[in-house]
Amino acid sequence: MARTVLDKEIRRQQLLDAATKVFSRKGYLETSIDDIIEEAGVARGTFYLYFPGKKEIFLAIIDHYFELVSELVTRFMAEEWPAYLNRARFREHVLTWLRFFAQHQDLTKVIYREATSIDPQFEARWNRLGETMKDFLSERIRVLQEDGQVRKTLDPQAWALFMEGIFHAAICNYILPAEHPDLEWLADQWVDFVLWGITPREGDA
Repeated sequence: MARTVLDKEIRRQQLLDAATKVFSRKGYLETSIDDIIEEAGVARGTFYLYFPGKKEIFLAIIDHYFELVSELVTRFMAEEWPAYLNRARFREHVLTWLRFFAQHQDLTKVIYREATSIDPQFEARWNRLGETMKDFLSERIRVLQEDGQVRKTLDPQAWALFMEGIFHAAICNYILPAEHPDLEWLADQWVDFVLWGITPREGDA
């Protein structure tokens, strides 16, 4: 019985992965169920055992995306953060997120390009998740401000908003279009810009 349940989960994920690839390549409107079953290498009847139609599998892809991102957010927030400004730790956090979106490039492309138009609830769900992250980051900045490690004139909410903007731009303009994005380079550029801005530091060439 347990093996049967596992087999069903594997088959369902196989269909989700195939649909994600096709939606990423052709877009929602141009994708047919025939395209999905051909990509998955299954019979039409197998598809309908799991999903009533194209919209339903697309909505399932959105749910799968939220599960993955929510797990990463939860893990990120549960970590013990140092009570000091640590570039290496900050860089590792940034790199973790960049690797996630590079690993799920097709999935992220589908979500960013078409999720809002297909699922009317998507934007609200995404915004709630984003607000959770921004509140968390804002609180971390406040703690560092109280300890004198971040200037007190910086508005924590504004900083979190700017981080969200950099994050979105990095995904859309660098990770998604690139076949092999240099994530190490991007993480270094991101972290140094956030920590030091554009003014030269002692020792810079």
